[in-house]
Amino acid sequence: MSFELEFDYEATTAAMDIFSQDHIDTLKDWTQTLDKSKYIPKDLTNKQLLLFYNACYGDVEKTKICIERYYNLRKNTPELFDNRILSLDDMKTCVEALEFSVLPGRSCKGYDLIYHRLHLTDPSKYIFESAAKMLFMTVDACLYKRGPQPGHIFVFDMRGVKLGHITRVGLLPLRKFFQYIQEAMPVRMKSIHVFNTEPVIDKVMMLIRPFLDKKFFDMIKFHAKEEDFENFYETIIPRSSLPPDHGGTLPDTQTLHKKCIQQLKSLEPHFAAEEQQRINALPDKKREKHMERAFKNLDID
Repeated sequence: MSFELEFDYEATTAAMDIFSQDHIDTLKDWTQTLDKSKYIPKDLTNKQLLLFYNACYGDVEKTKICIERYYNLRKNTPELFDNRILSLDDMKTCVEALEFSVLPGRSCKGYDLIYHRLHLTDPSKYIFESAAKMLFMTVDACLYKRGPQPGHIFVFDMRGVKLGHITRVGLLPLRKFFQYIQEAMPVRMKSIHVFNTEPVIDKVMMLIRPFLDKKFFDMIKFHAKEEDFENFYETIIPRSSLPPDHGGTLPDTQTLHKKCIQQLKSLEPHFAAEEQQRINALPDKKREKHMERAFKNLDID
């Protein structure tokens, strides 16, 4: 299956604040000069290149670095980016225990909104690697449908987060998680809003702070339960773009989550094609090892 993104290239580029087809052509030519040690596919489409180019605000050299880090991290972090199949046992647990959504509306400045929270609060139901995988699947689904955007905002609800959840997070996967978000994810990250900041937030920040650069750390905004949100609704995210638990008018979070899961299931062929494109770009020996590992990780009746 060939790899293709759904958004319209001509309409998207016409609406972008920074765009040059010459730059995209330059990036495509650059990919052809790389050897396989970079893990970068030579068949990257204009749409794929456009995501990175937009994320780097039209800076060609920064775009090259972002692409290199993206494929390096995806190659070296299979637990977050391979076998993106919701019927696998760990992913089924994740689907039941968590809630994800690309919120239907946008922020006051027109940014896309990615929402996440616990559904089941028992720490034994929480698997960090699976949760991170589903978060990145949700981001990829957003990019697949909507293409490059002026910005993205993550919205996290800490309701029900306990110390037990923190103890289930490994430092190496956590480091790779934040490395990908800060250095390789092809979006313009604008802010991260954390609702219902439980007392455990101090422990969470102690855990993640070593992995955050200052720019990213400054994007994180915390909101206590008793906060007056009127200014937030007027300047950050309107009520029309939030679920009822946060004073909004959207459907409830479980309804939004189920819709997101349906979309992710429908995109499993797309995720498989993206993974295959990466596998095809590997040197022969690494490609054989990758396929062998992927086969072993699948549940086979």
